[in-house]
Amino acid sequence: MKTPSLRTASFVAAGILATVPLALAQSLSLGQEAKLSGVITARAGDSMTVKTDTGNAVARLTANTDVKSKKGRLGLLKEGAAATALIPGLRVDVEGVGDDQGALIATKVRFAAEDLKTARAIQAGMAETEGKVATNAQGVEANKQAIGDLSGRMGQLGEYDVRSEVVVYFAVGSAAIPQEGASELAQLATQAKGLQGYMVGVEGYADSSGGADVNQKLSLERSQAVVNWLAQNGGIPFHRMLAPGAMSEAQPAASNETAAGRSQNRRVVVRILINRGIAGQ
Repeated sequence: MKTPSLRTASFVAAGILATVPLALAQSLSLGQEAKLSGVITARAGDSMTVKTDTGNAVARLTANTDVKSKKGRLGLLKEGAAATALIPGLRVDVEGVGDDQGALIATKVRFAAEDLKTARAIQAGMAETEGKVATNAQGVEANKQAIGDLSGRMGQLGEYDVRSEVVVYFAVGSAAIPQEGASELAQLATQAKGLQGYMVGVEGYADSSGGADVNQKLSLERSQAVVNWLAQNGGIPFHRMLAPGAMSEAQPAASNETAAGRSQNRRVVVRILINRGIAGQ
């Protein structure tokens, strides 16, 4: 397991762990019910910033927050792991109640499966399959505009510390986690739980030996296998994980022209991420 020396890195999208600067425009009383709709612009620990029509609002997620797709199937993403899909760029509807600090505790979060595809396309920064481009282009552009203000603040708010990194390698055509990978994931989970405000980022990849659709599916299967392992065996709550989904053949770690290179590209990269604001830097 690699342990970077508080290095700054980019994980899929600069806004994922941006500092959460604004709470609800109006404090809530204890038990007061509230609803909001908008686009997620940042995640940090248990907090989720949502850009609404009237400004930014912060909702806090818990292990009891009911997160589901309100329209469309989530494919390989298990319903219980839906909280890992709460990534910047995703349009959500949130219901919750006020706590004793006047903050909104999310009891229910809903999103559309098609909006998740759009958000993943933004996060991955790669082209969608040709057949989906036309139908999703409008949604991608709309959500990009919603989180567009983050780009100007990337240097200040889009930075975070990578405290540790594990790369799990897979056999050809497989999403089964090998024993060595499981041991490293266990160490990473133990380390993460000792850190305040941690998030765990999970990115799945494939080599170029299969077709585009096959590699998309396989890289998603691999990332979900790691997410499920961390939840079931590592004690990491789903709402503390960010799994943007299938990265397919993007960002190869080595050349796909050789067997040795392809073996390095069949991987899932797992990182412990700490919001720099939480880290006090």
